[in-house]
Amino acid sequence: MKSKETREENLEQVADEATADETVDNSAASDEQPDVEGLLAQLAEQRERAARAQAEFENAKKRNQAQQALALARASERVITALIPALDDLDFAIAHAKETGSDMLDGMQAIHAKLMAVCNAESVQVIDPAGQPFDHDTAQAVQMVEDATVPDQTVTQVLQKGYVMSVGTAGSDSVRVLRPAMVIVSTNPGA
Repeated sequence: MKSKETREENLEQVADEATADETVDNSAASDEQPDVEGLLAQLAEQRERAARAQAEFENAKKRNQAQQALALARASERVITALIPALDDLDFAIAHAKETGSDMLDGMQAIHAKLMAVCNAESVQVIDPAGQPFDHDTAQAVQMVEDATVPDQTVTQVLQKGYVMSVGTAGSDSVRVLRPAMVIVSTNPGA
């Protein structure tokens, strides 16, 4: 009988070992198989980080482009502002040449046209508000004159032209006054 009992014990022992081996195999298999949900969560987090990094890069790129455009506009502004007195002198010389009938009038007008083409290429416009209502943003009144023939607060004479420059990137242009026009403005006591 001992052999039967021994055999049964042996069978139970083999069965227990097999069960233990299966448990070890299952736990080993579960150790080898990563947690899918955890990995998907990590993947989603990494994708979100990558999307944020891409957005930050694009924003920095746009800021850099805007700063470069502004720096270029400021450099152009300084050059044009330095040329304005020369343009004034050229305007006076042309006016004088017209009065005296000088041979140099055509040459001076050609030079003036070339300088104004450069100004236009840099988005610079002349402010010449003669006959228009006074605008304190683009003109400076240096004298008030009573004149019943024109409406009140009308520019009757431009003593010195002004200049404005469009500054900005596409879609966000703003106008900077490089120099306001110096003008004489009417007052109309009857109005």
